[in-house]
Amino acid sequence: MSTIEREAYAVIYALRKFRNFVFLTEVTIYSDHNLLMYLRECAPKSAKLTHLALELQEFNIVWSYRPGIRNQAADILSTLR
Repeated sequence: MSTIEREAYAVIYALRKFRNFVFLTEVTIYSDHNLLMYLRECAPKSAKLTHLALELQEFNIVWSYRPGIRNQAADILSTLR
């Protein structure tokens, strides 16, 4: 599984889990993975990415890119495996 798929699955999982709180509201997602914006702006070539992009369209998402050096909370969580 590619990195973009893992990141997208994580976002979808969180949105589904907190669906009652985030549905019909604008949600800002901060990520150090700039390719997630690709799902919104371009037509993905693979069927799996197209499916993920369609699932994300259900929510009102604002993508915000934050470089890893400025996104220390995510770096700490990813090293605690």
